[in-house]
Amino acid sequence: MTGTRVVIVMGGDPADRSHATAELLLDDGGTALILTGDPDAVDPRLDTTDEGPVEVRADDPTTRLEAYRSGAVDPDDDVLAALATGSDAPLAAVLGWEYARRAAAAGVWDTVVAELDGDLAAVRRIAAAGDLSAFVESRWPAHVRFASMAAGDRADSRVREAHRMSLLATDVSDFLAGPIEVVAVGSAPGRTVALAELARGAVTPSVAPDGSGGYRMECPVPAPPVSSPTVEGDGLRLEHHGFRALLPLPALLSRCVLVASHFDPGECTVVATFVPDPDLWPPNLVPTGSADRSG
Repeated sequence: MTGTRVVIVMGGDPADRSHATAELLLDDGGTALILTGDPDAVDPRLDTTDEGPVEVRADDPTTRLEAYRSGAVDPDDDVLAALATGSDAPLAAVLGWEYARRAAAAGVWDTVVAELDGDLAAVRRIAAAGDLSAFVESRWPAHVRFASMAAGDRADSRVREAHRMSLLATDVSDFLAGPIEVVAVGSAPGRTVALAELARGAVTPSVAPDGSGGYRMECPVPAPPVSSPTVEGDGLRLEHHGFRALLPLPALLSRCVLVASHFDPGECTVVATFVPDPDLWPPNLVPTGSADRSG
Protein backbone atom coordinates (compact mmCIF):
# COMPACT_ATOMS: atom_id res chain seq x y z
CA MET A 1 0.00 0.00 0.00
CA THR A 2 1.19 3.51 -0.84
CA GLY A 3 0.87 6.59 1.34
CA THR A 4 -2.51 7.43 -0.16
CA ARG A 5 -5.07 8.51 2.41
CA VAL A 6 -8.31 6.50 2.20
CA VAL A 7 -11.52 7.91 3.69
CA ILE A 8 -15.05 6.51 3.83
CA VAL A 9 -17.75 9.19 4.06
CA MET A 10 -21.13 7.69 4.93
CA GLY A 11 -24.63 8.50 6.11
CA GLY A 12 -26.84 11.54 5.60
CA ASP A 13 -27.94 12.69 2.18
CA PRO A 14 -25.78 13.46 -0.90
CA ALA A 15 -25.41 17.12 0.09
CA ASP A 16 -24.25 16.19 3.60
CA ARG A 17 -21.67 13.75 2.26
CA SER A 18 -20.37 16.12 -0.42
CA HIS A 19 -19.97 18.88 2.18
CA ALA A 20 -18.04 16.57 4.52
CA THR A 21 -15.85 15.38 1.63
CA ALA A 22 -15.10 18.95 0.57
CA GLU A 23 -14.16 19.93 4.12
CA LEU A 24 -11.58 17.17 4.48
CA LEU A 25 -10.13 17.69 0.98
CA LEU A 26 -9.92 21.47 1.30
CA ASP A 27 -8.12 21.06 4.63
CA ASP A 28 -5.58 18.65 3.14
CA GLY A 29 -5.08 20.04 -0.34
CA GLY A 30 -3.39 17.79 -2.89
CA THR A 31 -5.03 15.55 -5.45
CA ALA A 32 -8.06 13.40 -4.77
CA LEU A 33 -10.35 10.80 -6.30
CA ILE A 34 -13.99 10.72 -5.17
CA LEU A 35 -15.95 7.52 -5.76
CA THR A 36 -19.63 8.31 -5.34
CA GLY A 37 -23.09 7.20 -6.31
CA ASP A 38 -24.09 10.87 -6.63
CA PRO A 39 -21.53 12.49 -8.96
CA ASP A 40 -23.83 15.48 -9.54
CA ALA A 41 -23.81 16.37 -5.85
CA VAL A 42 -20.11 17.26 -5.59
CA ASP A 43 -19.47 20.38 -3.52
CA PRO A 44 -18.85 23.37 -5.85
CA ARG A 45 -15.86 24.46 -3.76
CA LEU A 46 -13.86 21.56 -5.23
CA ASP A 47 -12.10 22.04 -8.57
CA THR A 48 -13.18 19.04 -10.62
CA THR A 49 -12.26 20.47 -14.02
CA ASP A 50 -9.88 18.59 -16.32
CA GLU A 51 -6.97 20.60 -14.89
CA GLY A 52 -8.23 20.54 -11.32
CA PRO A 53 -6.86 18.41 -8.48
CA VAL A 54 -10.09 16.50 -7.80
CA GLU A 55 -11.44 13.72 -9.98
CA VAL A 56 -14.94 12.32 -9.56
CA ARG A 57 -15.96 8.86 -10.71
CA ALA A 58 -19.46 7.43 -10.51
CA ASP A 59 -19.98 4.26 -8.50
CA ASP A 60 -21.25 1.82 -11.16
CA PRO A 61 -21.85 -1.63 -9.65
CA THR A 62 -23.66 -2.96 -12.73
CA THR A 63 -20.69 -2.37 -15.00
CA ARG A 64 -18.30 -3.93 -12.49
CA LEU A 65 -20.48 -7.02 -12.14
CA GLU A 66 -20.63 -7.45 -15.91
CA ALA A 67 -16.86 -7.06 -16.18
CA TYR A 68 -16.31 -9.63 -13.42
CA ARG A 69 -18.62 -12.16 -15.06
CA SER A 70 -16.94 -11.67 -18.43
CA GLY A 71 -13.64 -12.75 -16.87
CA ALA A 72 -15.10 -15.84 -15.20
CA VAL A 73 -14.15 -19.39 -16.09
CA ASP A 74 -17.83 -19.97 -16.92
CA PRO A 75 -19.65 -16.63 -17.30
CA ASP A 76 -23.00 -18.44 -17.57
CA ASP A 77 -22.63 -20.42 -14.33
CA ASP A 78 -25.94 -20.17 -12.46
CA VAL A 79 -24.33 -19.62 -9.04
CA LEU A 80 -22.20 -16.75 -10.34
CA ALA A 81 -25.23 -15.33 -12.15
CA ALA A 82 -27.17 -15.30 -8.87
CA LEU A 83 -24.29 -13.62 -7.02
CA ALA A 84 -24.00 -11.01 -9.76
CA THR A 85 -27.68 -10.05 -9.59
CA GLY A 86 -28.51 -6.80 -7.86
CA SER A 87 -26.36 -3.72 -7.34
CA ASP A 88 -26.59 -4.16 -3.55
CA ALA A 89 -25.42 -7.80 -3.54
CA PRO A 90 -22.26 -8.65 -1.57
CA LEU A 91 -20.27 -9.34 -4.75
CA ALA A 92 -21.17 -5.90 -6.13
CA ALA A 93 -20.04 -4.23 -2.91
CA VAL A 94 -16.79 -6.23 -2.80
CA LEU A 95 -16.00 -5.27 -6.40
CA GLY A 96 -16.55 -1.63 -5.48
CA TRP A 97 -14.07 -1.94 -2.62
CA GLU A 98 -11.60 -3.68 -4.92
CA TYR A 99 -11.84 -0.67 -7.25
CA ALA A 100 -11.06 1.64 -4.32
CA ARG A 101 -8.22 -0.62 -3.17
CA ARG A 102 -6.57 -0.54 -6.57
CA ALA A 103 -7.04 3.21 -6.83
CA ALA A 104 -5.29 3.68 -3.50
CA ALA A 105 -2.52 1.22 -4.43
CA ALA A 106 -1.87 3.08 -7.69
CA GLY A 107 -0.52 6.06 -5.75
CA VAL A 108 -1.88 8.51 -8.33
CA TRP A 109 -3.95 10.51 -5.83
CA ASP A 110 -3.09 11.84 -2.40
CA THR A 111 -6.56 10.93 -1.13
CA VAL A 112 -9.20 8.43 -2.23
CA VAL A 113 -12.72 9.04 -0.88
CA ALA A 114 -15.52 6.49 -1.04
CA GLU A 115 -18.93 8.02 -0.39
CA LEU A 116 -21.61 5.58 0.78
CA ASP A 117 -25.34 6.21 0.90
CA GLY A 118 -27.22 5.53 4.12
CA ASP A 119 -26.15 4.43 7.58
CA LEU A 120 -26.93 0.75 8.04
CA ALA A 121 -26.89 0.21 4.26
CA ALA A 122 -23.36 1.60 4.18
CA VAL A 123 -22.31 -0.63 7.08
CA ARG A 124 -23.63 -3.64 5.14
CA ARG A 125 -21.47 -2.66 2.17
CA ILE A 126 -18.44 -2.51 4.42
CA ALA A 127 -19.27 -5.95 5.86
CA ALA A 128 -19.84 -7.47 2.39
CA ALA A 129 -16.35 -9.00 2.11
CA GLY A 130 -16.99 -11.12 5.19
CA ASP A 131 -20.36 -12.18 3.81
CA LEU A 132 -18.84 -13.23 0.50
CA SER A 133 -16.05 -15.14 2.25
CA ALA A 134 -18.57 -16.92 4.46
CA PHE A 135 -20.69 -17.88 1.44
CA VAL A 136 -17.71 -19.35 -0.41
CA GLU A 137 -16.37 -21.14 2.65
CA SER A 138 -19.75 -22.69 3.47
CA ARG A 139 -20.00 -24.30 0.02
CA TRP A 140 -16.39 -24.78 -1.03
CA PRO A 141 -14.19 -24.98 2.10
CA ALA A 142 -10.56 -23.97 1.74
CA HIS A 143 -9.25 -27.54 1.77
CA VAL A 144 -11.64 -28.45 -1.07
CA ARG A 145 -10.64 -25.43 -3.12
CA PHE A 146 -6.91 -25.93 -2.72
CA ALA A 147 -7.14 -29.65 -3.45
CA SER A 148 -9.08 -28.93 -6.62
CA MET A 149 -6.80 -26.07 -7.68
CA ALA A 150 -3.88 -28.51 -7.73
CA ALA A 151 -5.37 -29.79 -10.99
CA GLY A 152 -4.79 -26.42 -12.65
CA ASP A 153 -6.93 -25.78 -15.71
CA ARG A 154 -8.55 -29.18 -15.26
CA ALA A 155 -10.05 -28.16 -11.92
CA ASP A 156 -13.81 -27.90 -11.69
CA SER A 157 -14.84 -24.53 -13.15
CA ARG A 158 -17.14 -23.68 -10.25
CA VAL A 159 -14.43 -24.39 -7.69
CA ARG A 160 -11.99 -22.26 -9.67
CA GLU A 161 -14.50 -19.41 -9.63
CA ALA A 162 -15.05 -19.87 -5.89
CA HIS A 163 -11.29 -19.66 -5.38
CA ARG A 164 -11.14 -16.43 -7.38
CA MET A 165 -13.94 -14.95 -5.24
CA SER A 166 -12.23 -16.04 -2.04
CA LEU A 167 -8.98 -14.33 -3.03
CA LEU A 168 -10.91 -11.19 -3.98
CA ALA A 169 -12.76 -11.12 -0.65
CA THR A 170 -9.51 -11.65 1.27
CA ASP A 171 -7.78 -8.76 -0.50
CA VAL A 172 -10.72 -6.47 0.19
CA SER A 173 -10.99 -7.56 3.85
CA ASP A 174 -7.30 -6.82 4.38
CA PHE A 175 -7.72 -3.43 2.71
CA LEU A 176 -10.76 -2.43 4.77
CA ALA A 177 -9.15 -3.53 8.03
CA GLY A 178 -6.15 -1.33 7.29
CA PRO A 179 -5.49 2.40 7.80
CA ILE A 180 -8.83 3.81 6.63
CA GLU A 181 -10.64 6.78 8.13
CA VAL A 182 -14.41 6.73 8.57
CA VAL A 183 -16.46 9.94 8.62
CA ALA A 184 -20.20 9.73 9.34
CA VAL A 185 -22.78 12.47 8.80
CA GLY A 186 -26.50 12.50 9.48
CA SER A 187 -28.10 11.09 12.61
CA ALA A 188 -26.07 9.36 15.34
CA PRO A 189 -22.69 9.71 13.59
CA GLY A 190 -20.77 8.28 16.54
CA ARG A 191 -22.75 5.05 16.55
CA THR A 192 -22.51 4.80 12.75
CA VAL A 193 -18.72 5.10 12.88
CA ALA A 194 -18.56 2.46 15.63
CA LEU A 195 -20.66 0.05 13.55
CA ALA A 196 -18.47 0.72 10.52
CA GLU A 197 -15.30 0.02 12.50
CA LEU A 198 -16.78 -3.28 13.63
CA ALA A 199 -17.95 -4.17 10.11
CA ARG A 200 -14.54 -3.55 8.58
CA GLY A 201 -12.77 -5.68 11.17
CA ALA A 202 -10.81 -2.80 12.66
CA VAL A 203 -11.78 -3.52 16.28
CA THR A 204 -8.99 -5.11 18.32
CA PRO A 205 -10.14 -7.44 21.11
CA SER A 206 -8.19 -7.84 24.33
CA VAL A 207 -7.12 -11.32 25.45
CA ALA A 208 -6.00 -12.44 28.89
CA PRO A 209 -5.79 -15.73 30.84
CA ASP A 210 -9.03 -16.49 32.66
CA GLY A 211 -7.33 -18.11 35.64
CA SER A 212 -8.70 -21.57 34.81
CA GLY A 213 -6.33 -22.55 32.04
CA GLY A 214 -8.36 -20.83 29.34
CA TYR A 215 -8.51 -17.33 27.88
CA ARG A 216 -10.97 -14.47 28.17
CA MET A 217 -11.48 -12.26 25.13
CA GLU A 218 -13.25 -8.91 25.39
CA CYS A 219 -14.39 -7.09 22.27
CA PRO A 220 -15.99 -3.61 22.35
CA VAL A 221 -19.22 -3.40 20.36
CA PRO A 222 -21.63 -0.48 19.81
CA ALA A 223 -24.70 -2.66 20.41
CA PRO A 224 -25.44 -6.15 21.75
CA PRO A 225 -25.26 -8.91 19.13
CA VAL A 226 -28.54 -10.58 18.18
CA SER A 227 -27.07 -14.05 18.70
CA SER A 228 -24.09 -15.72 20.32
CA PRO A 229 -20.77 -15.25 18.50
CA THR A 230 -19.33 -18.15 16.53
CA VAL A 231 -15.90 -19.01 15.19
CA GLU A 232 -15.50 -19.17 11.41
CA GLY A 233 -12.02 -20.18 10.31
CA ASP A 234 -9.64 -17.75 11.98
CA GLY A 235 -12.33 -15.16 12.71
CA LEU A 236 -15.06 -14.45 15.25
CA ARG A 237 -18.47 -13.89 13.68
CA LEU A 238 -20.74 -11.35 15.38
CA GLU A 239 -24.36 -10.99 14.25
CA HIS A 240 -25.90 -7.54 14.60
CA HIS A 241 -29.15 -6.08 13.37
CA GLY A 242 -28.74 -5.81 9.62
CA PHE A 243 -25.14 -6.97 9.23
CA ARG A 244 -22.56 -9.53 10.27
CA ALA A 245 -19.00 -8.72 11.31
CA LEU A 246 -16.03 -11.07 11.10
CA LEU A 247 -13.16 -10.09 13.40
CA PRO A 248 -9.74 -11.75 12.97
CA LEU A 249 -8.88 -13.86 15.99
CA PRO A 250 -5.46 -13.45 17.61
CA ALA A 251 -3.18 -16.34 16.65
CA LEU A 252 -3.37 -17.72 20.18
CA LEU A 253 -7.16 -18.11 20.02
CA SER A 254 -7.13 -19.66 16.58
CA ARG A 255 -5.73 -22.76 18.34
CA CYS A 256 -8.48 -22.72 20.94
CA VAL A 257 -12.17 -23.57 21.14
CA LEU A 258 -14.94 -21.11 21.98
CA VAL A 259 -16.89 -22.51 24.94
CA ALA A 260 -18.96 -19.61 26.30
CA SER A 261 -19.85 -15.99 25.63
CA HIS A 262 -22.04 -13.18 26.92
CA PHE A 263 -22.66 -9.46 26.41
CA ASP A 264 -21.57 -7.12 29.20
CA PRO A 265 -23.99 -4.14 29.07
CA GLY A 266 -21.97 -2.12 31.57
CA GLU A 267 -18.79 -2.22 29.51
CA CYS A 268 -20.61 -2.65 26.17
CA THR A 269 -18.41 -5.58 25.25
CA VAL A 270 -18.77 -9.14 24.05
CA VAL A 271 -16.94 -11.46 26.44
CA ALA A 272 -15.92 -14.86 25.09
CA THR A 273 -14.15 -17.73 26.84
CA PHE A 274 -11.77 -20.00 24.95
CA VAL A 275 -9.97 -23.17 26.04
CA PRO A 276 -6.98 -24.80 24.31
CA ASP A 277 -7.96 -27.24 21.59
CA PRO A 278 -6.60 -30.64 22.77
CA ASP A 279 -5.78 -31.54 19.16
CA LEU A 280 -3.56 -28.47 18.69
CA TRP A 281 -1.78 -28.13 22.05
CA PRO A 282 0.73 -30.35 23.88
CA PRO A 283 -1.14 -32.43 26.51
CA ASN A 284 0.76 -30.81 29.39
CA LEU A 285 -0.59 -27.36 28.37
CA VAL A 286 -4.24 -28.42 28.17
CA PRO A 287 -6.00 -27.95 31.53
CA THR A 288 -7.89 -30.91 32.95
CA GLY A 289 -11.45 -30.95 31.66
CA SER A 290 -10.80 -28.77 28.62
CA ALA A 291 -11.67 -31.57 26.26
CA ASP A 292 -15.07 -31.92 27.93
CA ARG A 293 -15.64 -28.15 27.94
CA SER A 294 -14.84 -27.86 24.24
CA GLY A 295 -17.42 -30.51 23.49
